[in-house]
Amino acid sequence: MDADERIFRNLESFSKVQFVLLKLGPLCNATKSRLFSEAECDTGRVKDGETPIAVNFSLIFQPGLSLLKDIRDGKKKTLPNHEKSAIRKLDEYLKVSEQHEKCLKKVLIRQQPLEKETVTVAVTEHLLGKLAPGGSCIINENGREMVCCQCGCNERPVYSYTGIGHQDVWHGYTDIVFESHDGIPECIATTQVSSLSSSCAILDQSSPAKRPRIEDDDEFGEDIISEASTLPAERTEDQAIAQIIVFSLLQRQKHPEYQHHLVPNIVISPTDFQIFMYDAVNDILLGSYPLLLFDVETESLRIESVMILWMVLHNRMFCEGIKVDELTDDFKNFDMKSHFRKIVGRKWDVYSTALSENISYFSPAKKRSSLTFDSNWFAKELTYKNTSN
Repeated sequence: MDADERIFRNLESFSKVQFVLLKLGPLCNATKSRLFSEAECDTGRVKDGETPIAVNFSLIFQPGLSLLKDIRDGKKKTLPNHEKSAIRKLDEYLKVSEQHEKCLKKVLIRQQPLEKETVTVAVTEHLLGKLAPGGSCIINENGREMVCCQCGCNERPVYSYTGIGHQDVWHGYTDIVFESHDGIPECIATTQVSSLSSSCAILDQSSPAKRPRIEDDDEFGEDIISEASTLPAERTEDQAIAQIIVFSLLQRQKHPEYQHHLVPNIVISPTDFQIFMYDAVNDILLGSYPLLLFDVETESLRIESVMILWMVLHNRMFCEGIKVDELTDDFKNFDMKSHFRKIVGRKWDVYSTALSENISYFSPAKKRSSLTFDSNWFAKELTYKNTSN
């Protein structure tokens, strides 16, 4: 297949990318009626003694990497249409990646603070949306101003309702939903205004994150004032985990015929991104370390990062989930579950059968009434039997 040679250049480097197995703690509030932004997951790493357990990117995305290696090595000459379409999508993006890179840096790498909506539209129009299957993606319209991309291209994304969950448990809106060619949601994304970390421990372990230089910096010297509050990093993580757990359970409820239900939530900022994945069948929760979008030295988009995002967005094709039954003996009896079902207890029926999607509105949660004593306060007092007074 005649495609950009950068696609096949460093396929072995993906073995550096790891997902940490995560478990939920007793302070998780999944049994309560909470918006995703109010979620508390109390996550910790799954460990074998003191050693954290991880899953390699190349293990769960083996079908995607094997396909690219077979094409590179000349072992696969003819591709089915769905594979050909996916690789063409990546190839077309890389051929004009310099233009998209310029647009991204023009919008994202400004003086802080940025508006969340500005970040959402930019990464949709110049990165994620261009790599997604069919290019079909929807931005949450709930309470948001529908804006064009601020790079100057004036592209206007598709806005619609992205609410998922159930009023009695975790619920809320996802920032971006990516759909398959058949219109079935396959992946979600959460945008963050500030960087997820100051350094990336996976693809670039020795280099701190750095602000890329952009052309026409003076044009954007004026501060942009945002009224939207941003969640701190730990709350963004909780929100992303709650979203992907609900999203995976919803996919299992709607499409039980799927080969696996390990689905992703891409958490992306102006400089880096993380991937959280949840398997609703095996109750396995994964989280990657933050990965850089831009190369520290060349200040250009990292091809490895673009390809990771492309494979994650095509997870139905390139991800095979975690084959629990095929794990080596030392993991056969290992507890790698997140324990979500155990934590939610009686609310499991809601999570397993009553979740909804495309919700436009959630009623405000009931507020707890405060304890007050006014001047006319009256109560019935306790009394003891057989008292002389």
